Amino acid sequence: MVRRLQPYEERLLFNKIAAGDEMAFRTIYDVYFDRIAAYVFKMSKSEEVSEEIVQDVFMKLWVNRAALLNVEMPQAYLFSIARNKTIDYLRKLAKETNLIALLAENIQHHTNNAEKRIETQELRSLIAKAIAQLSPQKQKVFQLSKYEDLSHDEIARELNLSKSTIKNHLSETTQYLRRNLKITPNSEILFLLILIDLIKKQ
Repeated sequence: MVRRLQPYEERLLFNKIAAGDEMAFRTIYDVYFDRIAAYVFKMSKSEEVSEEIVQDVFMKLWVNRAALLNVEMPQAYLFSIARNKTIDYLRKLAKETNLIALLAENIQHHTNNAEKRIETQELRSLIAKAIAQLSPQKQKVFQLSKYEDLSHDEIARELNLSKSTIKNHLSETTQYLRRNLKITPNSEILFLLILIDLIKKQ
């Protein structure tokens, strides 16, 4: 079990980190990682998001280490960064949730008639054919993400790839679909919703 630090020890370690001491940084990292992750999890309710936010907290701590000389309360400083980053994430999530709700409302309106239902089916078919032209690796990443609903971390472990590679593959695939599919203004919303909905109805 990692011991808790006294305030004077934290300030000393922050001063060392400000001077570029990696061992001091590692000590702070080990002491606070789990505590900050638990704090973020209470707000985000996601272990994956919590881990990413904590990594961002320590990334910011190291990148801006010169400012640590002026920090009087290291613990409060760390949790303040974590709180702000979590709030930013929740605000972004709220916006995305509202967008998905708006898209769902529009797609429901447009798919009430046979013509729009046919357009949706045709677009799904076009997407499937376009995906078949990708490299086997990108096809597999897309399948695991969109069909099997695996997280980026889970896909990375299964395929023995880095998480950044998974993100790049999915981003490039989406851009590829936008470039190569003949998406009309009326079908743009269908395209977005199909991707958001993970294409589970295909």
